[in-house]
Parts: sequence; C-alpha cells; structure tokens
Amino acid sequence: MEKTEILIQIKEAEAKVEDAIKKAEELRKKSISEAKNEAKKILEDANAEANRLREETLKKIREALEKEKEEIKSKKLKEVNEFEKRGRENVEKAVEVLYSEFLRMVEHA
Repeated sequence: MEKTEILIQIKEAEAKVEDAIKKAEELRKKSISEAKNEAKKILEDANAEANRLREETLKKIREALEKEKEEIKSKKLKEVNEFEKRGRENVEKAVEVLYSEFLRMVEHA
C-alpha cells in the first residue's frame, strides 16, 4: 500500500470517527432535552396534584368550620331563647309583685 492510500484510509477513518462523535453528541443533547422535558412534565403534574389536594383539603376544612359555626349558632340561639323565656317569666312575676304591692298600698291608704 502506498502512503497516499494509507493517508486516505486514515482520513476516512477520522471522518467516520468524527461523524460518530457528532451523532453521539447530538443523541446526548437530544436525550438530555427529553429528560428535561419529562422532568418538567412530572413537576407540572405534581404541582397540579398538590393544588388539587390543597383545594380538596381546604374545601373539607371550610365545610367542617361551617358545620361547627351552625352548631354554635344553634346552641347560642337556644340559650338566647331560654334567657328570653326566663326574662318574660321574671317580668310577669315582677308585674304581679308590683301590682300586689300597689293594691296593698292603695288598700292601706
């Protein structure tokens, strides 16, 4: 073989190696890009799920608070009605006592 042929074969081999390196680098970049995109998608899905769970939890908490508020309101309304009832009874008793006192004063006058 001549030197020229050997040099041509070496250049062809170098070109093949460079081409293989270039393809490998492109494949590496493509793989990294795909991995980044997949990671981004996973994060977006995780954030969406976290938001859904947060909203669901907040909804349950709001419902529980509303129920507790209504229970407290109902209990306090019963207490107010009971106070009002006792107040009316006391007013009636006070009126009777005052009326009796008034009659007693009128009879002794």
